[in-house]
This record gives sequence, C-alpha cells and structure tokens, in this order.
Amino acid sequence: MFIQIEEGYDKNEAFPHKNKMDEKDPRQGHVSSDIHILPPSPYTDVRKSSFIKGKLPPENEEILPKNKNVEKPRTSFLYDPRRKTLLGRSSLNWARLALFYTIFYFCLGMFFVILLTAFAWMLDREVPRYYNKDSTMAVRTTATVVGMGFRPQPEIDDSLIRITSDPHQQIRIASSLRLYRDVYLIQRNDAKIEECSEVEPASELVPGTACSFNWFHIVNTADHPCSDNNMYGFKNEEPCVLVKLNKVYGWTPSKGPLPPRIQDLRNIHSNKSVSKPDVYITCEGSNPADKDALHDVKYYSVGKPSGSIKYGIIPNYYFPYRNAPDHVQPFVLVQFKNLPLNRLISVTCRAWEPGMEHDSKAMRGMVAFQLFRSHLIEKPNIDDR
Repeated sequence: MFIQIEEGYDKNEAFPHKNKMDEKDPRQGHVSSDIHILPPSPYTDVRKSSFIKGKLPPENEEILPKNKNVEKPRTSFLYDPRRKTLLGRSSLNWARLALFYTIFYFCLGMFFVILLTAFAWMLDREVPRYYNKDSTMAVRTTATVVGMGFRPQPEIDDSLIRITSDPHQQIRIASSLRLYRDVYLIQRNDAKIEECSEVEPASELVPGTACSFNWFHIVNTADHPCSDNNMYGFKNEEPCVLVKLNKVYGWTPSKGPLPPRIQDLRNIHSNKSVSKPDVYITCEGSNPADKDALHDVKYYSVGKPSGSIKYGIIPNYYFPYRNAPDHVQPFVLVQFKNLPLNRLISVTCRAWEPGMEHDSKAMRGMVAFQLFRSHLIEKPNIDDR
C-alpha cells in the first residue's frame, strides 16, 4: 500500500502516527514497516483542488455554456413534446388529479345529501318550528309583523293600476285579477272545508281542514259591481281592488281595546278590552292632496257583502291560518269611484286590530299602490280633414 504526498506537506504533520508505527510494537515483537513514502513524480502535476474555494480550474471554465440566458419557447408550457406534458403535467398526473377530485366531490355531495335528508326528517311539513313571537318576524317589536297585498297587479314589480277607457287595456287588467281569483280564491267541490263561526272558529278545526270561504261569498250575484260581467269595475272606470292580509301561521287578532280610528268610524268610545276582535280594513290617500281627490270609496267584505263606506271587515273566526291545503285567505274588495282624470293618486290601505303595528318604512300592517285614470285619445280620421 503506497500513499503519495503532495509537495509542501510536512510528513510528520500529514502522518502523525508514522513515528509511532516505526517504533517496535512490544506485543508483536517486530517493527511495522508496511508503509513507504515515495517522492513526488516529476511527471505528475498535482495541484490543490480548487473546489475547496468553490471555483473551477481555468481550463475547465470553457466547458460551461457561455450563453446562460437560453429561453425556452412559451408554448412549451401548454404542451412540451420533449417531456410529453400538458400544462406542466403528464397524462398520468392528470389522471390521478381527476380521480382525486372525482372522489372528493362525490363524498362532499353525499355528505350534503345526508345532512339535507336528516334536516328534512327532523322538520315538520305542516307546522313551522318557530312562528309568531318566536320567529324573526317579531324582531325589534313586541307583536307579530303582518303584511298586506293587493290585486290586480299586471306588473309584478309595479304598484300602478291603470284605469282607462281602452277596451283592450280593460281586458288586460281584468284578466290579471281573474287569473288570481281562479287560482287562489276559489275552493274545489271536493275540498276539505267546514263552515266557521263564532262558535266554531278556525282554531277548533281538524288539522288539514279549512274554513269555507271563497270569492263568491262576497261577489254573490252577477250584477255585483265587482263581478265578471262588470269586469271587476274596470268596465265603468270604477275599479275594484282586492286587499288582503298575508298568510301568517298561527296568527290571531290580539286581545285589547279597539284602535281609536275604528272607534271613531263606529261612533263608539270605550277602553274595554275585546277578547276576539275582528280585523278592519281602511283605504285613504297617502298625502293630503290624495285624500281630497279620493272621497268616494266603498268596501265589500264577508261581514258586509252589500258594501260599506267606512271600512271592510274580516271576521276573527277565520283565524288562525294552519297551513290547510284548501285555505283561502280572507280579503276585502275596495271600489274606487269618481276618480279624477289624468291624475296620479297614491293610496294606502291599513289593517286595524288591537295589536297591529303600522310602519310606513317597512310597510308593516299596510300596503300602498297608485291609481291613474285616463281616457283613450282617438286619432283623427284622415277622411274628415
């Protein structure tokens, strides 16, 4: 075994154990002389490695490419023919990725379906879990919020009702009210209904049974001002507007004294609490100028089918609403007569009962719409010139 030592190294420093090995080993009894140091060969040029300093020898620097800024084509990212990759991924990588997301979204969808099924099984189809004061309808108030609606409404996002002498326009508006009547205000012959009264109110009905009430309880004759023959009043430019309460599960008129407005209309003044009050409907102009123009209004309701000039009535025994399939929400027909021509009138209708709250901003307990009456402008005949 021979070891070659570079020039300039101290033999004693490079092999500090040499002197010890040259000494006689007392255990073996002989001198170790297996290692021999040869002088450097004149034909071998051994230099200190320049890798210690992190540099290449000068003669090897030419091996590195001179141009380090070799740009690859930009289209290689979409498809690299050398590596056979699409968008930086091989076909096997894309297959693994597709398999992973397929399984992931399948498990996620099954988790959603399981939760939806569990919630549907827990909830009742007929009775909501929270209603009246326990629901969000009673937020920031002590009473249940009851909304109102009106018909006809030819445009769902418009509250303007046009009254005109144009027969085509009259048919169009009347058909809107007729469609609503046929769908929501008529009970079938095989409907599960019973007669309701003060003795047998809606609260005493069997679940799934509704009170007997429909359109013909108010419009009971063909000569009625709001009948089909009169096109719901639009034929005579005296429109009938249907005003109703929205369906609120479990809501009933609260016990208490009648509102002062109703006491004035009924010419009674009493603070006596009423246990089962009715719901009263009144309509008037929204502004003082509208009140002056709107002075001939008549109400047709189940309490007074012949009409009243003061208010409409919805009897208390039609409440509460219990989500019966054949239920028809009680309503009042309000007829507006002698409307001025070419003048927009804003109308606000309110519902009155001891616990009803009115808020014009949130439209609680009220509804607003506009009336505009105009005549058809006939075009001049060319032959008459």
